[in-house]
Amino acid sequence: MAFIDSHTHLWFKGAVTQEMRENWSRVGYEIPVLEKDQVIREMDEADLEFVVIIAYPMRRLWGAREDFAIRMIQEARDFPNRFSIVGGVEVNQLTLEETRKWLEAQYSAGVSGFKLHPPHMWIKPNDYREEERGMNQLELLYEFAQDHDLPVVIHTGTSFFLPARNKYGDPIYLDDVSVDFPRLKIIMAHLGRPNWVETAFQLLRIRKNIMGDLSSIPPRRMLEYFPRLEEVSDKLLYGSDSGGPGVKGLKAHLEGFLQVKIQESSKVKIAHDNPKMVFRTIER
Repeated sequence: MAFIDSHTHLWFKGAVTQEMRENWSRVGYEIPVLEKDQVIREMDEADLEFVVIIAYPMRRLWGAREDFAIRMIQEARDFPNRFSIVGGVEVNQLTLEETRKWLEAQYSAGVSGFKLHPPHMWIKPNDYREEERGMNQLELLYEFAQDHDLPVVIHTGTSFFLPARNKYGDPIYLDDVSVDFPRLKIIMAHLGRPNWVETAFQLLRIRKNIMGDLSSIPPRRMLEYFPRLEEVSDKLLYGSDSGGPGVKGLKAHLEGFLQVKIQESSKVKIAHDNPKMVFRTIER
């Protein structure tokens, strides 16, 4: 059976700008820049049907802007059934009209969702609320995604990159988003690891529209973090975070996950069925 990796950072050479390369030296990590054919070979070796590539904007970190996702889609057009591209908007750097413009442009280009990274963007996922910051751009992001049946992937947990503010990584703020946008597909990336895994697990249990991806959690520690993982297997997505720090590669990470001591049927749900229900490849 072929599997699906729902969270990677496999960035193609043709989509990476000089500004992005120059920024990496100051954040403490350089994301590998890859040729498409190389990625396809690695996917075939790992028996992956398709991978989801996160291509979100981040001025202070990667130097990436909202057109990054569109360039990634253009680069991936040769293999439209093998890639799914998640974009995003840096809401606290844009006006309301600019936010709308980029959401529409990315949607027209073929993104399969949007990414919000609170520790990198220095915002809380519920900053659209009046008692928080009243950020209309963030509300627009959720409304647009909800209306167009696209998931929003929200980073939870810590980040070691130098500009990150980890106080924003607490998943509890997703609770407001879940309540206020009940039709929105919310993907809680990394499940709050390592500080907030109990909060993340509880949100999976009580909020119908919150799912979680297992990316960046070492497979050998998965049941240590989540001993009751199989109770929520219908709401989990396999992801490797490949391209990010500490991940050995698409094949090695998937092999590690397939060795986790849970039922085979749960592995199929997490690494194939659930991701396929949430993400679309470029070839819609």
